[in-house]
Amino acid sequence: MKTRDKIIVASIELFNENGERNITTNHIAAHLGISPGNLYYHFRNKEDIINAIYSEYADDLINQFKGLSDAQNPLDSILLYMDIVFQLISKFRFFYSNLPVLLSKNPALKKRYSEIQKEIIKKVSSMLQSLNDAEILSIKDDELDDLTCLLRITTTFWLSYLQTQLDDNPKIDDASLYEGLLKIFALLSPYVTDKAREDFETARDQYKVLKQEALDQQVA
Repeated sequence: MKTRDKIIVASIELFNENGERNITTNHIAAHLGISPGNLYYHFRNKEDIINAIYSEYADDLINQFKGLSDAQNPLDSILLYMDIVFQLISKFRFFYSNLPVLLSKNPALKKRYSEIQKEIIKKVSSMLQSLNDAEILSIKDDELDDLTCLLRITTTFWLSYLQTQLDDNPKIDDASLYEGLLKIFALLSPYVTDKAREDFETARDQYKVLKQEALDQQVA
């Protein structure tokens, strides 16, 4: 692995474990056993590293979204979307834990983030419309934008919410992420049609099982 890539991987690890605000470029260099000068050869500062990390996140997101074919069962499509988003939140959880601060400090990052979010909103709205067209959900035309917004708020700020509810050093684990996925089911549930209710509940029950398995692993 090239030094630049090692810096990115190490930074993600350290940011996730300790919080981005608590990690400096010197910490990252020391973690890798390289000189600060070597790190600065690849990145001018921590903001440059964060920009590179977000580019990796955005690339992952866009590439995985390409797998959400319009030919798929609409319910499978939204479930796959949720899996993709929460897997990436897990991988880049430091970003979501401190999102407003990171964006306020970094105009270039905020611009890139806004561009990506516009594409995500279009995708989510399209998936909800597909669920509506397939009579899996029953959404009024004037509710579509609001429901799209609520889904994005829940996924984007789930980790921030957890941090306000738990102790001083909350542990973000698989159980926490599955709980976030179940909140999406709760948001969609009032819109589920009678004909789709059984399949919807079966899918929700699968995530309840996964959450419980994750909790059991914590105890074991």
